[in-house]
Amino acid sequence: MMHANDSREQILIRRARRHARKGDYRKAAIALRERVALRGDAASWVALGDMLRRARRVPEAVKALKQGMFLHRQTGADGRVRTVARMLVALDPWDSKLADMVA
Repeated sequence: MMHANDSREQILIRRARRHARKGDYRKAAIALRERVALRGDAASWVALGDMLRRARRVPEAVKALKQGMFLHRQTGADGRVRTVARMLVALDPWDSKLADMVA
């Protein structure tokens, strides 16, 4: 349901959730990619990476999650950095730097 004062970001988040509920992760990722272009914050990158993972676009998911992790590290959100590192280890268990971050 759209509201007159909804921001473009809110519309994109709702669109991504709607597509994800239907199992169309590729379309959800497209909406989240547009949100990243608008906002570019760590949470947006992590959401995009997670949706790309669901869409089985692993190399793109890894890049997006690494960008989100980098931005979380810049803001000092160590707990979030470890959470994203765990997501990355699940995608690429052979990355020794990530395994050290999770430990």
